[in-house]
Amino acid sequence: MNAVKELENKISQGHSLVRADLSGMDLSGIDLSGVDLTGANLSDCNLSNSNLSHAKLGATRRENANLDGAKMEETKMELSIDDLQQKIGNAQNLGGYNLSDYNLAGIDLSGARLAHANLSGANLKGADLRGAYLYEANLSNANLSEADLTGAQLRRANLTGSIRINAKIRKWALKGAYIAGATAYKDDA
Repeated sequence: MNAVKELENKISQGHSLVRADLSGMDLSGIDLSGVDLTGANLSDCNLSNSNLSHAKLGATRRENANLDGAKMEETKMELSIDDLQQKIGNAQNLGGYNLSDYNLAGIDLSGARLAHANLSGANLKGADLRGAYLYEANLSNANLSEADLTGAQLRRANLTGSIRINAKIRKWALKGAYIAGATAYKDDA
């Protein structure tokens, strides 16, 4: 069975395509209406003439994706990973952005201004958050395992239910942060 038919079968059976790697696939003309593609890799993907109506494309990688002629009625197309990295590279303020459930594993967010950003449920495993400004950011249920938060400002940040296994963070940096139900092992002293 070819990859496109296999994908169509998964969609018809209700399988999740959240964070799916569809890079380089020819999905021209395929019906993806209502499908949740949050965090999927669509780089170099041919989606021309596909039906993406009511689909969720938040946090997707879309570098060189072909969307010519695609139906995108009421498609939820939030900031892509590529757009996010460009904004970070241009030192833009990301405060208030909705990055919930984004797969940001290993990303360099050092010095990023993320005050009031919604990072709930985000995968930030191994992310570089050194010196990041996270005042009142929502990091509830985020995976911060192995992330480097050295010098990060977390005052009034919500870390409820977050996972911080082997994260580099000073305990004093958590002063004033909400951490109920968070799992932490081997944080820096």
